[in-house]
Amino acid sequence: MKIINMIKCYCFAVMFLMFNQSTMAQDIQNKEIEYIENNGSKIYYRDTGSDKITIVLVSGATLGLETWTDLQNQLSNHARVISYDRSGLGNSDYIPNSKNIGSMTGELDMIINRLNVNTPVILVGHSIGGYIVRKYTELFPQKVKALFLVDAYHELFYKELKAAVTEEVWDDYVSNWNNLISQVPPGAADEIGFNLEVMKYDEKYPIPSDIPVYLFTSIKEVEIEERFVEFNKRAFEVHLRLNKQLENDHNNLHHIITDKSSHYIYLEEPKLIMDEILKTIDD
Repeated sequence: MKIINMIKCYCFAVMFLMFNQSTMAQDIQNKEIEYIENNGSKIYYRDTGSDKITIVLVSGATLGLETWTDLQNQLSNHARVISYDRSGLGNSDYIPNSKNIGSMTGELDMIINRLNVNTPVILVGHSIGGYIVRKYTELFPQKVKALFLVDAYHELFYKELKAAVTEEVWDDYVSNWNNLISQVPPGAADEIGFNLEVMKYDEKYPIPSDIPVYLFTSIKEVEIEERFVEFNKRAFEVHLRLNKQLENDHNNLHHIITDKSSHYIYLEEPKLIMDEILKTIDD
């Protein structure tokens, strides 16, 4: 199935959620998938591999742990690897009011603490997962060895994209997100709500200066309806420019640009990410 990036290509947002629905119902008979009880709610996780280094995978909006299956299987030959379902996603219980950056970083810290993970860890965040791992590193710098940001967005992305398109086009874009909220389960709806909040406010998600940071940016275009071509073009331009700015501003940030995979680089081009993670493990 061809996966479309709903941020770069908003007209395909519904198709993106259709793909995500396949991750909402996981096979909990899988012996590798277990749960932690957190204040009476079950949070499911998958813990594989073993070594002194631990990698924690943090998924993009509305995605559960199964999105990482292939990459996790490969990485498990070299390290301990943990993926998890945020509240209300996959098989994890829905927890109201848990889709703010404070709650999501707290959830990540709970996973790391309750699973007795040796820190510092390598954090891999895809899309909005990039916001979570960046904020986590700001709050718990001593617990993070390296950051991998997979097609993650600069905190100014939406603000600058809004300025780059007409008011009508922007309102249509936001309307598409709002329309999705009533079509998906509560956990996914709340994550869409979080994304809408990101569009409104200038929350800071700092790039750390004292650990390796790897930023992967997709510039692969997808086929879309002609009426959305200009919006898509502007989104690519803003995304790439801001990520290049991060590269220029941080000597410890390695920027890898690819035109061979779309937003889901870890699914379409896993070796690109694997190679850089293995270098970090060996250092």
